[in-house]
This record gives sequence, C-alpha cells and structure tokens, in this order.
Amino acid sequence: MIPLDLHSEKFARTGNMAGEGFRRLLGRPALGLLQTVIREALQNSVDAAPKGNGVEILLRFRTLEGEELVRLRDLFFQALPPKEADAANGDEQSANLRDILQEDQVSLLEIADFNTLGLAGPTRADVAAGDQRLDFVNFLRNIGAARDTHHGGGTYGYGKTSLYALSRASTIITDTQTTCDGIPVRRVMGCHLGDAFEADTDGERGRFTGRHWWGRHDAEGGVEPLEGAEAVALSETLGLPPRDESRTGTTIAIVAPHVDRGEDLRAELMESVLWNFWPRMCGFTPAERKINVRLVFEGEQVEIPAPEDYPPLDLYAAALRNVRGQGKGEVTTIRGGRPIADLGLLSIVRGLRASRNLMALRDGSPMREQAHSIALMRPVELVVRYLPGEAFVDPHFEWAGVFICSEEDEIEKAFAVTEPPAHDDWIPDMLPKGRAKTYVNVALRELKLTAATYVQPKAAFGTNEDRGPSIARTAAKLGRLLSRSSGRGPGRPTSPGGVASKKKITISAPRFAGLEYREGQRVAKFEAELINDGSQPDLVLHASPQLVLDGSFTSVDDLPGDIRINLVDLFLNDKIAGSNGIRIGNTQGMVSCRVTMPDDAAVGIRFSFEEEDSV
Repeated sequence: MIPLDLHSEKFARTGNMAGEGFRRLLGRPALGLLQTVIREALQNSVDAAPKGNGVEILLRFRTLEGEELVRLRDLFFQALPPKEADAANGDEQSANLRDILQEDQVSLLEIADFNTLGLAGPTRADVAAGDQRLDFVNFLRNIGAARDTHHGGGTYGYGKTSLYALSRASTIITDTQTTCDGIPVRRVMGCHLGDAFEADTDGERGRFTGRHWWGRHDAEGGVEPLEGAEAVALSETLGLPPRDESRTGTTIAIVAPHVDRGEDLRAELMESVLWNFWPRMCGFTPAERKINVRLVFEGEQVEIPAPEDYPPLDLYAAALRNVRGQGKGEVTTIRGGRPIADLGLLSIVRGLRASRNLMALRDGSPMREQAHSIALMRPVELVVRYLPGEAFVDPHFEWAGVFICSEEDEIEKAFAVTEPPAHDDWIPDMLPKGRAKTYVNVALRELKLTAATYVQPKAAFGTNEDRGPSIARTAAKLGRLLSRSSGRGPGRPTSPGGVASKKKITISAPRFAGLEYREGQRVAKFEAELINDGSQPDLVLHASPQLVLDGSFTSVDDLPGDIRINLVDLFLNDKIAGSNGIRIGNTQGMVSCRVTMPDDAAVGIRFSFEEEDSV
C-alpha cells in the first residue's frame, strides 16, 4: 500500500487564514473541551441524517501500540509537516505531531455515525456544485459555512475547530462512505492545523498557512482524498469502524486526544452523551428522530442507560414528554407581547430526589447534583444549555424543566443565530435591535424568572388579583412533587363580606425558614411578612397546614389516619396565636409558624383572614 501524500497550503496572493487563527475560531465554550467535541460531532451527525432516518453513533476510545501504531506511522503519516514549537495550540500539554508518533502508545478517539449522508459532494471548494451538498468541502476545506439544514443543530464550520483543539497534535483523520453526483464513493483524508511558516519549495521561499492535508496529490498542485478501493483498504488496515455502501456516514478519529486514560474518561464520555443528547435517546422518541449511541472503551462495550431510568434525567424526560404533548403534566406557553408571538413551550416536573449511580458518574458531574434547571432547546431537540434556578432547600426534592422554542421559522432562526460557535448558549446581544433580538430576550427573561421563582413564587395576599399566599401553591423550598398544579393554590384570600382587600392588608408568600426536630419528628418552619394599615383591626389571621403530594394540596381534615400534620404554633412578631388564630389589630411585621412534616412528603401552609365575629 502506497503511503499518503502530504499537501501544505500556501498563502494565496489575496490572503488566507492561518492555522492558528482557525483554531481560535471556537472562542471560549462554556463547556469542557471533550463535551464540546461530543456535542459538535453528534450535532453534525444529526444534521447529516436524511429526513426520517434515525442516527446510529459509535463512540470509541482505543490505544494503538505495536504493529497498529507502526501502520499509522508508515501508511498515513509517513510524510510530516515541518517541526513546530510545542504547545502550538496554546496548551502546555500539546506536543508536536512528530514527537507524538514516536511515543510507544497513541490514542484515538473515534466518533462514527451511520445512516447519515456522509461527507458528500465535490472535494474541491472552487468547483461549482449546483444542487449538490457541500459537506466535504465545508468540513475539510472551508471555514464557517452557513447552516444548510432546516432547523438543524449547528452551523457547519466554526465549532469543528474543537475537534482539532482536543487533539494534542491538532490532527484528525476522516473516513466517509458517501455519494458524489449520486454515485457511491469512499473517501479517507487527514488534516492538521499547525502554525504559519516559511519554507523553500521548487527553489523559492514561500509562506504557508499551517493547514496540511494527507491524501493523493492531484495534477494541479493540490490534494484529493484517497478514494475507492484504496480508501477501503487503508481504513481496514488502520482498524477504523467498518462500513460499506449500505452503511453510509463518517468516522472522525481525533489523534492523541487531550484526555487521561482511565475510569474518569469512560464516565465523562458517557456523561457527555447523556447530558447533551438525552432528548433524542428516550424510549418515547420517534424512531426517525432517535439517536442510538454505542460506547466502546478500550475494546469493552459500555452500557448507556435509558434517560428515563437515569436520575436526574428521568425528570427532564418527563418534562420533554409533556412538551411533546405525550404526558399529563402542565405545559406553559412563553409569549412575547411586542411583537405578539408564541415563543415556545415550557414544562417543569418535580419529584423526590432519586439515588444516583455514583460509580458511573465522575466527580464534579452535574448529574450528581440536585436538579434545579431548565434544559433549553430548539425544535431539533438538542440541549443548548441548562438554565439554573433556585433549588429546594430540602435536598430530598428536585425539579427539572424543558423549554423548546417555537418551530415557526422566524422565531427558530432568531434563537439559532444567537448561538456562539460551540452552540452552547443563547446570546441575544449578538443580534442587532429588532424582532429577532426581542424574541430571544423576552423568552430568556421569562425563563429566568420562572427558574428563580419556581420554588418560591413571588405572590401578594389580599389583592384584587386572584392569587393566594399559600405555601401549598409552591411547597416553599421543601419541594413541589411530581406534576405542576393549578396556579391558584389551595384557596384564595378573603376579607369581610367575601370581598378581596385592595392591598391595604397584605401578607407575602410564605418562605421556608428551616427544618428542626421536635420529639423525634421533622418540623418545618415558615415565615411571611404582614403589612397592616390598621383599617380592619378585627381581622383574625389563621394558618392551615397542607400536605403537598402528587401535585395536589390536601387539608389536614382530608388526610388518611396514618398521616398527620399539625400546626405547632403561630406567631405575629412575639404574639402567639390562641386556638382561634391571632387578631391582627394594628400590628404588622413577621408572621412565623411551625408545621410537623411526615416522611417522604412536602408540607405547605395556607394563610387566611376572617372577621373576629365570625370566628
């Protein structure tokens, strides 16, 4: 087998982007580099799937040594670029490709997709393609190509630099089974991003960009990928994932990735897949949208659990089911007022915090933590990021939400164009003033407010608005269990004659103030602020304990005999209530009470007012 040829890109008279400039295009992702790579690669795989096709992914980490490593050196990398300074990509752990290939072991991180279109189309960026796809040149030649997939997950270009950044040698190998002009073709090519340099060629001194490709020299001084039977033979010799014309798709092999071999890497690979792609991996995901991921680590198959069975993703999956219209939980439409538009759908699900499989999760994994975030997505249903909110104070409870922006083209595009190269955020400041910026700003404002107040919504008592102060509506910070309930809570405030007060006497939404133990039983303490202008001194304040379970609020009178909730005490400042509550008179200030709390359930409190004569 003839070794591959090396082609080093010269600067054109009109200029080019140097390799080091290309590497910087990724910016500063909010996520770690490995997670960014997994996101970018799998997003591209999803975008490359024909409509109606599910995608199969093989994620494989292996270490080459002995004869396998010799074949990589002699057949693929026999010709090498000029030696560069170490840490070419700005990382002190980086090394020169020449030095890496001389090590006793070289690792490969391979990301292979099947049932996709592969890197289709022409191999030259200067060839008019007509209606053909430009996947090959956009991935291996061009920089920052515009999104060409309707409602796709990414923009084919800048984010791919993460693949090179993860390599200690800034080098990748691609193997694709695809089509060109409707004809099946197999292609193998390598690419390296180095630093710009000067060198003598054909007796002349020239400047080179630092971008290098391995393939076959063409007659015009360029390089083409290895194709056909030669490509198949080289792929098999290097042990890349097998494929044929019925298994179209692409393998990307990252040479010498910046990772530590070991159990933490195995856990991080699994976590990166689940944390970012669980919406497309659920059992209830339609087959034509599903991603089936296999993980092989040093020859061993690693089981990836179903998201519905893997806390805290079970709560996120339940929320997604609601948004898709397949669940029974509440779904809220996030709306914009000017211009009027439905911006997307939101569902939040809460529950008891289930135990985690800590053996499968690395230290620092977000899945170890108490869930309290909203997963933000576009209709492609790939997680953009998690918007954190306030967590329940009681660690036994957690909540998770899903927001998917509208499928309406103008709105979906507005969200898409606010994503940075790594597609890991929505940044409306990237847009000029206009409708698109307003859509994203309004949605994020409403989502941030919901996330911040879900545990303890801001609510006033005794207003003309039909809202009550009951902590049973929010279960304070103790927990809101399973499915969202009516926004009115268990009751509404009243005043003499049944007419709501007009903000003359108000009490804030109760807040959870702590847990204590009393005679061996948990007791929850709640606090609220009473504002009293003295206009109705004969009003009596009452506190009614409530059980919060399965999204419902149950008074103490309706509880089964084996569950007991008792009001321990009720204070207005230093004044303690009697059996008939507290007459408020002209007093205002801090209201506090304590409620006994059964195991595995949340309690709330409902405040109400009655006239003294009716007590």
